[in-house]
Amino acid sequence: MQEPTEPIAIDRPWSPLAIAVLTLLFSPLAGGILHGLNYARLGQARLRRFALARSLLAGLLLILPATLLRQSTFNPVASLFIAAYFYKSQEDLFQEHLSQGGRKGSPWTAILIALLAALDTALFGIVFFLLSR
Repeated sequence: MQEPTEPIAIDRPWSPLAIAVLTLLFSPLAGGILHGLNYARLGQARLRRFALARSLLAGLLLILPATLLRQSTFNPVASLFIAAYFYKSQEDLFQEHLSQGGRKGSPWTAILIALLAALDTALFGIVFFLLSR
């Protein structure tokens, strides 16, 4: 009988600490996307869609008022609280994964996703700002 093989590296979950740091560096929306995708990587696929939808809605609620008021969309206090939530909500699942011999996912994939999400957010803000003039 063949031994089960380890999951492909792309299925390995990212560290919640990495997601929290990327949330602070890029944006809560970028972190929310990573947070949602990480639920599936942690074996909680049923939470993935909910987390992604919630993050998209929260991201829009953070961006739209600031754009309408022509202020910066960067709110460090909100980002800190959101990053802390992302960390705490997956910390136990991630530690359980590691205790069962699982390995961490590559942070480079997470960084690329966060960067793309941040660029999309910036483009959305620029377009919305130009249209609201």
